[in-house]
Amino acid sequence: MSTQETHERHGRAQAARLRAALTAGSDTPRAARILAELQAHSPEFVRMWELQEVARYGDCKTILHPELGRIDVDPQLLYTENRAQTLVVLTTRPGTESHSKLELLSVIGHQQLTP
Repeated sequence: MSTQETHERHGRAQAARLRAALTAGSDTPRAARILAELQAHSPEFVRMWELQEVARYGDCKTILHPELGRIDVDPQLLYTENRAQTLVVLTTRPGTESHSKLELLSVIGHQQLTP
């Protein structure tokens, strides 16, 4: 999947999650403020918003590391009781190249790999 396809999928997922937040009743005034701000400043968001998708997505995501390249991660979404906040935990599948890259990052930290 290309970077543009990933960006589109993630953008649509975030628009759909905002739509769900507006109907969840937990913090609708805040969600409404975010909606108004995005509609005023992002034509891309407006296009995605007009798709009228409502969902909570949890599919595979791709991180593009500047030196290690593509790292595919699986999100786990943990919600507060009233769903006002979400904690996203990203993990990789053991035995995959992405898992090896994430393990490498845990060892090297912020060190630069190239001169």
